[in-house]
Amino acid sequence: MEKQKKINKSKELSFEEHLDRAKDIITKLESGSCNLDELLSKYKNGVESLNYCTEKLNEFEDKIKIIKDSSKIDLEELE
Repeated sequence: MEKQKKINKSKELSFEEHLDRAKDIITKLESGSCNLDELLSKYKNGVESLNYCTEKLNEFEDKIKIIKDSSKIDLEELE
């Protein structure tokens, strides 16, 4: 149950917040100051944030393609 709340909270973050979270996690992991349990937990959270960012970027790319394609059609109709 607690795991589900954590996942839902994670999805409430914006793209920028996920990106900042991933950057912070990378910095902490590179510092070497985490114990093994923390390391695994932070790595998992970082992967979740990066996956979220990748998913959002793919969605935006698809939307941009749709807009670009629809504007081509509009421009062709004007000619």
